[in-house]
Amino acid sequence: MFARRHHLGLGGLAVLCAFSAQAQSTPIPGIELERLQLNPGARDSLVLSTGDLLPAGQFRVGLTAHYENRPLVLVEDDVRQGVIISNRVTAHLSAAYSFTNWLEVGAQIPFMSQWGPETNALGVAPPSTSALGTPWLQARVGFLSEDRGGPLDLGLHLGAALPLGSKEALTRDEKGFTFSPRLGLGKRLANTFRVGADVGALVRTKTYALSPETQPPLDEMGPELNGGINVSAGLFGLREEVLVRGTLPVEDSPSSLEVLLGLRVPTGDGAEFYVMGGPGFGQTPGTPRFRVLAGVAFGTPPAPAAPVCIEGQNYVTAECPDLDLDRDGVKNGVDKCPTVAGLTELQGCPDGDDDKDGIPNLADKCPAQAENKNGFQDEDGCPDDPDTDKDGIVDSKDACPREPETVNRFKDNDGCPDVEPDRDADTVVDRVDNCPDEPGTVANGGCKEAPLARIDVGQNRISILEAVFFENNQAIIQKRSNAVLDKVAAILVSHPEIAKIRVEGHTDDKGKADYNLSLSQRRAQAVVDYLVGKSVQRERLEAQGFGPQQPIADNAKADGRAKNRRVEFKIVGEADGVQTTPASSTPNPL
Repeated sequence: MFARRHHLGLGGLAVLCAFSAQAQSTPIPGIELERLQLNPGARDSLVLSTGDLLPAGQFRVGLTAHYENRPLVLVEDDVRQGVIISNRVTAHLSAAYSFTNWLEVGAQIPFMSQWGPETNALGVAPPSTSALGTPWLQARVGFLSEDRGGPLDLGLHLGAALPLGSKEALTRDEKGFTFSPRLGLGKRLANTFRVGADVGALVRTKTYALSPETQPPLDEMGPELNGGINVSAGLFGLREEVLVRGTLPVEDSPSSLEVLLGLRVPTGDGAEFYVMGGPGFGQTPGTPRFRVLAGVAFGTPPAPAAPVCIEGQNYVTAECPDLDLDRDGVKNGVDKCPTVAGLTELQGCPDGDDDKDGIPNLADKCPAQAENKNGFQDEDGCPDDPDTDKDGIVDSKDACPREPETVNRFKDNDGCPDVEPDRDADTVVDRVDNCPDEPGTVANGGCKEAPLARIDVGQNRISILEAVFFENNQAIIQKRSNAVLDKVAAILVSHPEIAKIRVEGHTDDKGKADYNLSLSQRRAQAVVDYLVGKSVQRERLEAQGFGPQQPIADNAKADGRAKNRRVEFKIVGEADGVQTTPASSTPNPL
């Protein structure tokens, strides 16, 4: 099958004897022998149209040398009788330009030269040795693109043949009009490999047989189904490709298959050199025993690679000023100590202790004088008076120096025991009562029933005990989350001392980081709008989306990604009686 039977010259001509009996050689009917069309844009494959278009405004121009071995032989009863064209060389000039990210146009013009042994003995007139090939025009429309957040690349290809070739040289179909619609798709794998495919047809508007005397006909030229699959990679600074493409005629004609391997060498300035080749199998006219292509292409120089600015991945802090590497709340662009967590007041640097008394400078009222270690230490950084009742307030400022202030209740720093307000008299003080106007139990945080949300003073947040759910890939809150959000609103309304809440949206790292950041912002804003609709003053709320930048679990695992999709309510303003310690994250699927 490899060398002697995989070309069907003249469609398995069964009337060889009739031709041979005539005094004159019979000319071969006009056909377009070339079965390979290039992909002028060639962003993914040199041959297949896998849905990956050139970006808007980019172009590519290529010149390809193409050699085919035995593209046309004469076969009778599956036995090769002789070679009609033994060698064919074609120069392809191709070009493509993308007007938008979803519309690319292209063209290719072939110039052919061919030769072979003497064919008169076979009763077949030899074709012309050189001619213009059939030019092709094409348009490609992209429906989906991975670069723009789509799950894969998906596009429609439509090519049309111009009737400008030579029938005598077998570079033009003798009858009708020829066009080729194809649907292509592709998908990246691990940012290194890519799989692609296209499927379509070569449509001839007229069907005719190369040997009409043969009944039933074995070589009808008509519509054909065609397609291929490929795997490409970017390894070692090169671009590799392996593809399989085939033809399945609709009419009575044999099928064929080709396997091609390609290698592309980019130069970094928009140019590249490439080579491709491989064997053919089958007996469709124009399927060579093997073919080899080599060429050079020029295109739009690649734009400088954008810096990778994703929190949690390695990046250069100077290239990502809007991120926060040390997560201290000060962005890299203004952080004087971007790799060490610090304070906003010190432009992101940690606080010092000049007098070595254990009190950081910012909290030390006497940074040049060490606090008296031998006396009472109230952590103000200055030498202190005695503190007889050991309540943290020195005797000179303590209204009750012999009675300690009750530190587990409301503290006003006067040094005397205090009673914190408890409006509903349920023994749970208002500051930590989740239902301050409705008597409840200590176990339920001051409510009659276990709350869906509660004030978490120690963590400086409102914790929610159920998830906030959204419609898939949208910023629309599902109705089943209304109850938990209603409870958050009730807490804020009944606790006016909580001056400011930041509603934070978080996602996992699946999909594009920019899209996830936008989605988390819109979802956080949807929660703010809901709370405002429940009588919470808008000026007490702010929405901020963090996308995948602050994971609390492993994104490589499904349960970890579920924990990373969450909504958090952080107390960020001054709240009377509420401590301002850093908040931890609460899982809440988005």
